[in-house]
Amino acid sequence: MAKPSLLVVDDDKNALDGLVRILQCDGYSVSGVLSGYGALKLLSNNKFDVIITDMNMPGMDGLTLIQEVRKRKEPVAIVIVTANNFVKASVDAVKNVAYDYYLTKPVNVAELRTVLEKL
Repeated sequence: MAKPSLLVVDDDKNALDGLVRILQCDGYSVSGVLSGYGALKLLSNNKFDVIITDMNMPGMDGLTLIQEVRKRKEPVAIVIVTANNFVKASVDAVKNVAYDYYLTKPVNVAELRTVLEKL
């Protein structure tokens, strides 16, 4: 079975670049963008199986991005990544928005790999 195509969204360029490189080395087709707006632009012309998004980003935050993605009714799994001090607030904020998993920062790569295998 082919590995899912991934879109990683994070405003922290170092975190984004590192995660994209790791996932590419794991054999995934990965695109990375620094904003929710960039993600929506990519989604207009590309299909992804999984979106991995930071919650706390300037401009369009992860919650708004998820809402916009769900409006499109495309079959995509969503993994939320959030800093430890934002976990409770983030989880509470997305109770009414469909997402599949959430992870805390810094991302535990082994945990992310497990989540991706489940998806």
